[in-house]
Amino acid sequence: MIDDNPNKVLLEDEILEDRLSQLPFDILVNILNLLTLDEAARTSVLSHKWKHLWKYTTILDFDASGVLMNVTEDTMEEDRNWYIYWVNEVLSSHRALYIDEFRINFDLDVSYESYITNWIYSAISRKVKRFELSFHPAVSWQTLPEIYTFPQVVYESLKTDIGLAHVKSLRSLIFDSVNITGEMLEFFIYNCPYLDQLDVACSHNLLGLKVVGSELKLKYLDIVFCNNLEELELSCPSLLSFKYFGPIIKFTITNVPQLQDVSIGGGVGGHGLGNGRVLGPIVNYFRQLKNLELFVELNEAAFQESIQFPKCELPALRHLTFQICARRCSSFLDLTCMLKSCPFLQKLTLKMQVSQYSYEVRSRHQFPKHFHQHLKEVDMIGFSGNPVELELARYLLENATALEQLLLEPWVFESEATIEVAREEARKLEEAILPPGVKLYIH
Repeated sequence: MIDDNPNKVLLEDEILEDRLSQLPFDILVNILNLLTLDEAARTSVLSHKWKHLWKYTTILDFDASGVLMNVTEDTMEEDRNWYIYWVNEVLSSHRALYIDEFRINFDLDVSYESYITNWIYSAISRKVKRFELSFHPAVSWQTLPEIYTFPQVVYESLKTDIGLAHVKSLRSLIFDSVNITGEMLEFFIYNCPYLDQLDVACSHNLLGLKVVGSELKLKYLDIVFCNNLEELELSCPSLLSFKYFGPIIKFTITNVPQLQDVSIGGGVGGHGLGNGRVLGPIVNYFRQLKNLELFVELNEAAFQESIQFPKCELPALRHLTFQICARRCSSFLDLTCMLKSCPFLQKLTLKMQVSQYSYEVRSRHQFPKHFHQHLKEVDMIGFSGNPVELELARYLLENATALEQLLLEPWVFESEATIEVAREEARKLEEAILPPGVKLYIH
């Protein structure tokens, strides 16, 4: 018999609510930490006990990158003012004594300096563990705005006894489009005993950096688009992953026995390996790498200058990625010389941006067979179906004897007509030479 008494349903809901509300305070806060800030704030209407609970969340993630996707120069000021109001409102209500994560991600320039500086003080005073300031421009300004500079007054305050006590909890630091000096970064590196991640992008004030010390806990280091950088010194036994994208610099690296993942590029045109010089002494550690990503610029007019790989062996490498920027290129087959140095490679990823290609695929590129006996997966991202891509795909299908799957995926931002052409060429490839046992995925 169905009991449709509404009072009984209400009573059951109240019992359920009471059970949830009776959980320990810390557990309730951890549940709210799984939500976005807006979602957590909405729980304040559940009951009197929940009214202020969201104010004790320890993850303050002010990521508004979704808003930036639709921003224009006409709406930029209004969107920035909205963002400032949002962050200030949350911080004025927040009651937690400690913060696990504090993340700012929006297009803000130096004109909002006072607000940003106050946010830094607020996060540091609560012994934040993971701290991020990302102000990467959302639109292509005709004249790039002046970016925020990490204040000297904040730096000086951090060097006091109270400041040092507050930064010791830091585990992760990310600065994107923030001017910060090597001296300031080294302060964090050497005074934050638990720091294991440091990412710096688009800092004009970074001229040199030393990451040296056997006691350091740093595992992940990214230095990207810091175009005034002149010198980098690494000696860090705990380092697992290193990414560098930028100009050719004086680069010293020693004592990185655990380094496994490297992503590197720069030099010619700002994209390629710069005749191999960007790689520098890191080549000496290639033998221990498991994952390697190389940014390669292919330019037919200066082909030999834009791609020259050092002679090396990579016996431990399992995943090789090429980020390819190609203009008037007639072949990708020169990349295969790197494959021959990776006898146990299992996955190859190519992320391709081809603005132009030569209509005459070089007939002189009749590469001898070289069987890649452990290569199981190939992903070609940015596939458009042009001849240079198809030539490389055919080479891999013929020479990767253990291949299990080939992914051909156009860029999502391409026109529907361009994507359909790519898919049609992929289907032709499938019908012509797809070996038995190989699965072709066309996105």
